[in-house]
Amino acid sequence: MKKFYTLICIALFVSYFTADAQKKKTKRVKKATKKTIVATPIKTDTLNQSLLLCYTRYDMPSWYLAINKDFRFPVDMQQPAEYRLATINDTMFTNYLKSIPYEVYNKKVNLPLYANRSIACKEFAIQRVVTMDSALQAKYPNLMSFKAVDEANPLNTARIDCDGTSTQIMMSIDGETYYATPILFNKKTYYACYSKSDPNFTKRSFE
Repeated sequence: MKKFYTLICIALFVSYFTADAQKKKTKRVKKATKKTIVATPIKTDTLNQSLLLCYTRYDMPSWYLAINKDFRFPVDMQQPAEYRLATINDTMFTNYLKSIPYEVYNKKVNLPLYANRSIACKEFAIQRVVTMDSALQAKYPNLMSFKAVDEANPLNTARIDCDGTSTQIMMSIDGETYYATPILFNKKTYYACYSKSDPNFTKRSFE
């Protein structure tokens, strides 16, 4: 009987230290795991932040809403009373436009539209239009013009003109005209999005 109690005491003693060792091991694992999930804060450019404005399901690059408190309009351009800034990878955008075929609506394009104090992307079916003969076009490949149409409402249209340096965008939506005008500021291209009905609007040639 004495041996029986001795064996029980030994078993309880071993069980206690085994459980204690397991508890300490669990704490060490939790502590190590906690260390592995600590992330270093990402540094952001407070002067030129941008947020995703729209995501495209095709090869066209996405538009971003730009936030730049230092942005200034050119001295020869009247600043709109209401506008928003958008950005896009211009090289990728130009390459995408070059892939659009002539006189057929088999591709789409997203354009930034600022209306009713809100900015969003508007999707159009787009085609390239002929503006010069083939020889001249081969000489100036970056001179391109496009027309686009809202498939849900063909009365809503858009026009895009590229001169090799910038890309001009104009949209006609529900009888109102809207612009996405490229402006180079601090070596970066921003698209000022605003309405023709803006009280500060000054008529400028689209060409």
